Formats: sequence, structure tokens, C-alpha cells
Amino acid sequence: MELNLFVYVLLIFCIPYLSYSNFRIKPRKGFSILFISIISTVILLNFSLLTVLGTLLLIATLLIKNKKIYPYFYGLSFTLLNFEIFNTLNLNIFDFFLNYLFPISLVSGVFSSMMIGHWFLVDPTISKEGMKKIAITSTFQSLILTPLVFFEFIGQDIESIFKNVILILFLSTSILSFASYKSLGEKSYTGVMASTGLSYLSLIVSLGASGGLLLLS
Repeated sequence: MELNLFVYVLLIFCIPYLSYSNFRIKPRKGFSILFISIISTVILLNFSLLTVLGTLLLIATLLIKNKKIYPYFYGLSFTLLNFEIFNTLNLNIFDFFLNYLFPISLVSGVFSSMMIGHWFLVDPTISKEGMKKIAITSTFQSLILTPLVFFEFIGQDIESIFKNVILILFLSTSILSFASYKSLGEKSYTGVMASTGLSYLSLIVSLGASGGLLLLS
């Protein structure tokens, strides 16, 4: 898998986390502006009609005041952008999900957790529960990926030395994500600061794990 496609999938799988953040964490509008600006860079990675339409749907949510219709815009944008990459890779749906979407969405979750953590430092009035749920989801996801790689359900063509490194990185991601989750249990402001720092480390490690898995396959 080429690097630009890896980043493309990583960014579009931030859309569900953006939607979740807006409806469960409810940050100020600046969070959506920042997050959508980052996701919109997919146009530079894979310019096409579907990519442009998907991005415009995201941008449209910044101009519409009725938040009840946001999920429809997010959902349609997510579908269009996934359809574009599905056609590009030309795989069956099972291989597309197991070999590509599942590993890369782990990085998307960790990245989204880091984004929310940073926004909490700007606006400490938002709820920490959303960040905790994303952190624990990333923990379990990395734990599921570990046996999938070990028993070669994915990454069958990777040399054993590289596979061992990837396994260690996935296990490290689960540990760091769980530590981030536990840090958020602290009532003080420093708990979120610690969690945000841990999410930085988790992002680097998960990038190494999922990136190595897909780029070496």
C-alpha cells in the first residue's frame, strides 16, 4: 500500500470520531473547523470527483446551524470517501476491511483522542468521557490486531523479524492507550495533560505498527 493511500484512509476514518465528538463531547465550533481542515487534505492525496464531494459535505456542516442533520452529512461524506478508496484498491469487502480499514482506523482513533485532549486543554469544560471511550476502544483494537498478525490472518508476506517488531508495537499501543484511559480517571487537570502526552506516544507507536504492517505487505 502506498503512503498517500495510507494517510488518506487514516484521515477519512477520523470522520466517525469527529461526529462522535460533536454529539457526545460537544466542543466549541473551533474544534470542528480544525478537524475538518485536517481531514480535507485528502483532496491533495487523492483528487477525484468523489473526494471533492465528500470533502464539500464536511465543509457544509460548518455553515449549517441545524446540528440534527450533521450525521447525514458525515455519513454520506464517509461513504463517498470510502467508496473511492475501495475502487482504487480493487479488493473484496472482507480483505478491504480486515487488511486495510481495521489497522488504519486504530491510528485514526488514537489521533482523534489526541485532538480531543488538546482541545480539552483549551476548553476544560468539555466532558472527558468521550476521550476515555476512544482510548479504551483503541486499547481493545490493538489487542485484537496482535493475534491477527501473529497467526498471519493479515501480513502473511512480512518477514518474521519485521513481524515481531510490529507485534511489539501493537502491544505497546494497547499499553499506552490503556494508560491514557486510566489517566483520564484522575479528577485533576493534570490527568488530561498526562493522557494527551500518552496519546502522542500511542500515535507514534500505532503509526509504526499499522504503517509497517500495510507498507510491508
